[in-house]
Amino acid sequence: MKTLRHTPVTPPNGVFLCAVLAIMLVGILECPPIWAQGPLTLKAIELSEAGNLTEAEAVLKEAVSGTEGNDPMTWYVQAFVLKEHFIQDGRLPTDPRRSMALQSVRECIQRDANNRLEKWWRPLLVFLGESYLADVQLEIRNLAPDQPVLAEQYFSAYADIQQDLDPDVDTAAEWVLMQQQLGETAMTEARELERNGAGPWFALGTHHYTLATTQNHDQYRSYFNLAVHTYNQGVREFKAAEDNLDAIDSALADASQHWLNASRLLESAIAQDGTQTEGFEALAIVSNALLNQDRIEWCKAHIKELEGE
Repeated sequence: MKTLRHTPVTPPNGVFLCAVLAIMLVGILECPPIWAQGPLTLKAIELSEAGNLTEAEAVLKEAVSGTEGNDPMTWYVQAFVLKEHFIQDGRLPTDPRRSMALQSVRECIQRDANNRLEKWWRPLLVFLGESYLADVQLEIRNLAPDQPVLAEQYFSAYADIQQDLDPDVDTAAEWVLMQQQLGETAMTEARELERNGAGPWFALGTHHYTLATTQNHDQYRSYFNLAVHTYNQGVREFKAAEDNLDAIDSALADASQHWLNASRLLESAIAQDGTQTEGFEALAIVSNALLNQDRIEWCKAHIKELEGE
């Protein structure tokens, strides 16, 4: 029987790679006089350059609560110092300094009406966005049933930052890719742990792939991959019961339901893109299984998983 491979969902062209940006304070002390940094801000800059980040944070907290809080540069310096401390402490996803830095840079932008500080705040904002994107990748690998999907939370923060950088940006394609990757993570676990019957991993993979189909991007691949995983789940359940005469009838009935669902998903995939021959080939295999779903001996001889990595 011809085997088919579900199409990869690895990031194309370096999507989701965290580009570490070097954001320096060099030049702030030589800013145009129009910014007229206050004494507390200047002190914090000096402390930061000397590596005394904790002291710089304390000074900046005082600065933004006073008259120097009217200066967007003060808020930028606070964002920078918080970012530096976040890096120094290991870039931990739970470090509150990152969200505090984001709040500070947004305050800077709000007060920088003429974008005179854009060459400073923009790369800082890009860095913060990329740091959230790195955490998305980490949490895709840490996915587990009945747990908060932190990848989605971090992606939301990343998407909001992209809106700050460009109000017209569309992050739907990246969101779909994340859902596909979440789906793949769960289905990989289901393949190993749920051979006797679909459980929480298979349900989780179905959930995330179904979410991926809701956006008008890469819908063919989302439907196709989910169809392949669904068909394969039925095959595994049937194979696991082959030597158990008391269980095989029930297993074949359950497998047939998976195959029926897979056929419907493949029809949806083909509706999205009828030029992909693999969709028709897969549908032929699934349809053949459905035509022979009552023949145990035929299934034993002919049914196998559609190949997928």
